[in-house]
Formats: sequence, structure tokens, C-alpha cells
Amino acid sequence: MIVGTEFQGDSIRIGMIQHDCYGEALRIIIDFAIDKHRHAERVVDVRTELSDLRDELNSFDHRTLQWLHDRMAVAFRMDYYLNADLFAHAAQNSHTPAEINNLWFDFLRRELERVFAEYLQLPRLILTAALYPNPDKKGIAAEDEIYDLTRQLYPDLKRFQL
Repeated sequence: MIVGTEFQGDSIRIGMIQHDCYGEALRIIIDFAIDKHRHAERVVDVRTELSDLRDELNSFDHRTLQWLHDRMAVAFRMDYYLNADLFAHAAQNSHTPAEINNLWFDFLRRELERVFAEYLQLPRLILTAALYPNPDKKGIAAEDEIYDLTRQLYPDLKRFQL
């Protein structure tokens, strides 16, 4: 995870807390993708090469999902800063890192449910990016599609994108 200020009032403190639990957040993203992919597989009763690789997944290159994670992490910070004033000024230091982790992971799970319901192809893209890492052309194409989806998902963050 790359930590920096993405908008006026962004919290480096919360960004660093998110950085410290980056691996756990990536696992949540992958686990959601696996569950949705398995469900789709049962619905259509078709197994693919991706299904076989998915079932053997032990580890993956974090960089394939870093952009998606980092955009969701910024969306969390922006949402709570702008809408709930949860971390604004004095309140920013009133939550422990463990409490912020819980809030972040709860947000991440809700956000994944929302996004996966809207973009049915996202679980496949996430698994393809993770299971066919760069320089594999399948993985690169999946990462590119994930990047494009984040531009649609988070238009308020558009000015911060590459």
C-alpha cells in the first residue's frame, strides 16, 4: 500500500493503520472474489482453468491488487472524513488503531458486496490478476480492467488517479 494524502484533510495516521493491515485487507478482497467465483461456478455448472488455479491458490503478488485496495482505502478515509466527521480534528485521535481496523474492514466488506453486485465480472478479474501476475498478458489485461473499473467506481477520486 502506498500511503499519502489524497484529498484535503486526508489522514496519514489512518493511512498508516491501513498500511499495517494491508495483507489482511488483501486477503478479504481475495476471499470475497473466491466466494463469488465459486458461487458463479455452481450456478452455471462450469469449471475453468481459473477455477483450478483458484483452488490451489496459496499466495499471490500483492501488487496485482494494490491499486484496487488503495482506491478503496482512500474511499474509506474520504467517506468517513466527509460524511461522518468520524476522524475530523479532535475525533481523529479518539479511535484506537484496532477500532479503526474494525471500521476499515467493515467498510471494505460492505464496499465489496456493493461493487461485486454492480460489476459481476470483478471477482473473475481479481482472480485473474492474482493468478496470472505480470508479465502474463491475461493478468495485465485484468489489472487494466480493474483500473478502469475503479475510475467508474470512485469518480470523486478521479483527479487522484494516474
